[in-house]
Amino acid sequence: MAFDIGSMVHTRGRDWVVLPDSTPEFLLLKPLGGSDAEVTGVFAGEGGEEVRSAAFAPPSPTAFGTASSAKLLLQAARLAVRSGAGPFRSLGRLGVEPRPTNSCHC
Repeated sequence: MAFDIGSMVHTRGRDWVVLPDSTPEFLLLKPLGGSDAEVTGVFAGEGGEEVRSAAFAPPSPTAFGTASSAKLLLQAARLAVRSGAGPFRSLGRLGVEPRPTNSCHC
């Protein structure tokens, strides 16, 4: 079975995302919530591992969250944004004065 790039699949007991450079017989997969260090190649051709499509279950209209779980979700989202912008936060604190470029150090 051929899977599109970016689709979610299930194999080896967990869910994965199909990465570019995958072929119908050899899938390059990254685990959901995993890092680039966990990228794995899986042989899905004849005699290979069983790989099937995966999807999240739709939310249940009867399952309500609590105020504390909503606050926890908000804090997690803030941390995700904060860590993603980490390398650029220090640029706002730098005081840089450009030097003239017409000086020659011959």
